[in-house]
Amino acid sequence: MNKPLPFVYQLHALPSVDEDLDWFFNRSEGDMGVSSNYELALGVASTSYRRTPEDAAEAAHRHRRIRTWLKAIADSDAGVLQAAYELREWPVPLFDELGRLTGVVVKLACALDSVHADRKLQQLVEAARAEWLVVSCVPLRQDASLLNLRREAENRFARALRGYGVARGGVADSNVWGCS
Repeated sequence: MNKPLPFVYQLHALPSVDEDLDWFFNRSEGDMGVSSNYELALGVASTSYRRTPEDAAEAAHRHRRIRTWLKAIADSDAGVLQAAYELREWPVPLFDELGRLTGVVVKLACALDSVHADRKLQQLVEAARAEWLVVSCVPLRQDASLLNLRREAENRFARALRGYGVARGGVADSNVWGCS
């Protein structure tokens, strides 16, 4: 008997692609030397690793390279990748069910909500929508509206990751994905 193909949400990007996007959306600013001067202002000796100028230059080069690849794909696809990779504190049941797709599903669920120019206010709207999804879609695995959002998020994530892979160096579809 043939084993069924995995759903897109069970797939993950190749480690190199996954590392690029995770680093870009979550750690690049710190690696480029954009850090807090709080300890210096207090006169406290820092125990954190001091980056050399070479480290910062290498990180800046990597940031520019990844940003160039992201700019080469559609804005909507880059937004999907940001929603998928940017670390956020999502409700645990929702994240356990959706994994990498949680941010994408929440953004899709917010599609009819007012969009706020203030990023912090928009994040509050998204957090509230995530909590609403958990409460209104119980049990999560059987809720038709959540399943529809997941399918749409899977399609958008697959398209965005495929576009990023091509922009990154012509990676073919079969070479973008690893399976979990």
